[in-house]
Amino acid sequence: MCSEQTLSSRAGQICCSNQLNRGEIMIKRTSSVVALSLVASGVSQAQEAGKYHMGSVDLIPVLNTELLHINNVTYANDSASEVNSWVSIISPELKAVTEIAGNEIELGYRLQRGDFYSSQRDNYTDHFLHADGDFIISDRNRFSARANFEDGHDDRGRVYSNGFGNELSEPDTYKKGSIDGLYSYGASSASGRVELTAGYELIKYDDREEVLGFRDSEFLDYRDRDYLRYGAAFYYKVAPSTDLVLDATRQEITYDEAADPANPLDSVENKVLAGLSWNTNSYTRSYAKIGYKQKKFDAANREDFSGVAWEVGMAYKPVSYSQFRLSTTADTRETNGLADYIRSRTYTLNWEHSWVDRLSTNAEIAFIADDYEGQAANLREDDTTRFSVGMDYMFRRWITLGVYYQLNERDSNRDTIDFDRDVIGLTAKVTL
Repeated sequence: MCSEQTLSSRAGQICCSNQLNRGEIMIKRTSSVVALSLVASGVSQAQEAGKYHMGSVDLIPVLNTELLHINNVTYANDSASEVNSWVSIISPELKAVTEIAGNEIELGYRLQRGDFYSSQRDNYTDHFLHADGDFIISDRNRFSARANFEDGHDDRGRVYSNGFGNELSEPDTYKKGSIDGLYSYGASSASGRVELTAGYELIKYDDREEVLGFRDSEFLDYRDRDYLRYGAAFYYKVAPSTDLVLDATRQEITYDEAADPANPLDSVENKVLAGLSWNTNSYTRSYAKIGYKQKKFDAANREDFSGVAWEVGMAYKPVSYSQFRLSTTADTRETNGLADYIRSRTYTLNWEHSWVDRLSTNAEIAFIADDYEGQAANLREDDTTRFSVGMDYMFRRWITLGVYYQLNERDSNRDTIDFDRDVIGLTAKVTL
């Protein structure tokens, strides 16, 4: 419920001076928001709701805060000791938005600090940077690009510390960067349209202290990798509201080091999907693509994959204030343990509803089936269920308060990997 959202409205209303005065009094009640105000204190242009004008640039500061109680911080199984803790999360964000030749450009930075009152080993500080732009070259030619950088972490007990999170002295940390571009040729009203995509991503883990009697940071060295991806999609209008879609992608995955130099995890993935995207009516949007996925390893002793892949989803909005979303995917992921790859299927159902103008709720349930494939004996089979429900209330134009509950449960054929985890949270989002 409180995950990062990437879509936001940049429109606003001009506030009258007495509203500003009342807003400033409330904002000054927290030092973090005072800092946000000071950032823009030198701006002489008119202020709109949620943003400051500084010449041709709009500055949009946001402060998100959360107070959580987490049951089972380290994702431990029933036989291990569980760590329970209250957690405070403070996440200020600043975005700068401008236009170049009528094309919108956005730069943004977000900091996220988490403090665990009963488990200081889990404290973290993450940094996120992004830059993106959409460029309309002509009626037939469009281009968009996005770059991201993350100085982030994996919680103890997640990803590469499944089953032994309690043994770590701190979370695993990493640096991840990516850049992606999309070029589209064809007018929106044309019968056919072509999209070309290309991207590059790399991830590097920081050293980890000694764990379980061996230098486990070397294990993390074997996880450092980069991705080179490119592809093309063709859309052909077979009806006024229906497009035929043919989508082909290729991804090259290269690891910096191999635990077994004779059997590296380097691989090439090829995927071809075909299907339809359609709008049944003004309130139903759907897509369905099914096809073939191949993952071929450079090492002859690794187990290659070839099989069915799919992407299916529907958004149903029977009224303007309520929407249902249903989606399912089948694909492969990189291994985080003793396997060649993970065969993953996901199923998600989400419901968003606005009861009145200021009050909204969100509920989601997801099921993930992961099969670890390869030559190792007793390979893992995980079934994970995630459920969340929350409510947000816009107390004032500039502050939204929320409450939510999350349940995360995994059932595995390896008992040390099983876990149950509950989170109860209070949230506050402050804007200008």
